[in-house]
Amino acid sequence: MSTARGPRDRRTSRAGSRPTAPARRTSSRPGGRSRAASLPSGRQAPVHVRRLITLGVLLVVMALVVAPALSGFLRQRADISALKQEIADEQDEIAGLETELERWEDDDYVEQQARERLRFVKEGETAFTVIDDTGSDYTETLPGMAPVSDDVIADSPWYGQVWESVKIANEGLPETTEP
Repeated sequence: MSTARGPRDRRTSRAGSRPTAPARRTSSRPGGRSRAASLPSGRQAPVHVRRLITLGVLLVVMALVVAPALSGFLRQRADISALKQEIADEQDEIAGLETELERWEDDDYVEQQARERLRFVKEGETAFTVIDDTGSDYTETLPGMAPVSDDVIADSPWYGQVWESVKIANEGLPETTEP
């Protein structure tokens, strides 16, 4: 069977075993050089590789353009979050201060704070502060302890006041005998 070969058919080499590509046409260009002669002597990269390289270059350029704007946006979002947290903390503090202000408007609370913080007493009451070895403050009177009149201490000089405080401190101690 013999068929006629058209211009698009593959031609076989002289050995007849492998098909070969059709012969290239040479077109004349201005200056008398053909297209094959104008290409560099090495192989050119395939089209898909050139497209990948172009895409990569475009992505790098876009990243360089977008990166500063994106970092500024992210920094501003972080600042906004920090400021919102600060506002929430300050609102909590304001609520606490308003609650405390409401407590101070109550006369019983004011009296309690004056007694605790300032050691105020009403007329006719006697306040005692006892400090033990643990450092705790006690304001109630202890049995067996006689209150000292403030008039006696106030009328004496400073060294008399010191001596009175020493005598008061020694009242509760048992007497010791020397050998």
